[in-house]
Amino acid sequence: MPSDNAPAFSNSYARQAGMTGDLNSDYDRLREELEGLMTEPVKDFARIDQLVDRLELIQLAIKGQHGIKGNNPNE
Repeated sequence: MPSDNAPAFSNSYARQAGMTGDLNSDYDRLREELEGLMTEPVKDFARIDQLVDRLELIQLAIKGQHGIKGNNPNE
């Protein structure tokens, strides 16, 4: 059964992060940027951490659209 607050989390995150609203596209774009940063000889760890945090929120928002709340597969 979908959680009542799952869509609200997705919408709230998209507004808060200034994302396009297409979470899958946003995830792909940020993932590509992260992969590029990881190949650089000098790592920008602050930006890498920021991207990882944003990717996690997008992942949770995508899961929320499908009625899944959190990262626990047993929920």
